[in-house]
Amino acid sequence: MINKSKRNNVCFLIISIVLVIFIPFGYERKENLNVYSGKENLKEIYGFPFDWLHLYQNGGFSFLWIGFIVNIIFFYYGLKILTRIYKKVVSYLRYSSKY
Repeated sequence: MINKSKRNNVCFLIISIVLVIFIPFGYERKENLNVYSGKENLKEIYGFPFDWLHLYQNGGFSFLWIGFIVNIIFFYYGLKILTRIYKKVVSYLRYSSKY
């Protein structure tokens, strides 16, 4: 049997990976914002908050591992923080409603 805290960590990790994969495709694609005046072959850029997938005009793509991993870490700790805040608010409301 897996203890409860380990199971919660696995759930947070799975939810983080799912969010990293599906959130960027829900938003509109990012435009090719090149700081130089030259035109690049990039067609679409995906990733929130960090880019991790670039699609090119010729049908190719580039997968940016560091952006993917940083996004997973970002969402993992974000979910943990939101869960702790939620638990504190619920416990406060339960305690305050008794008196």
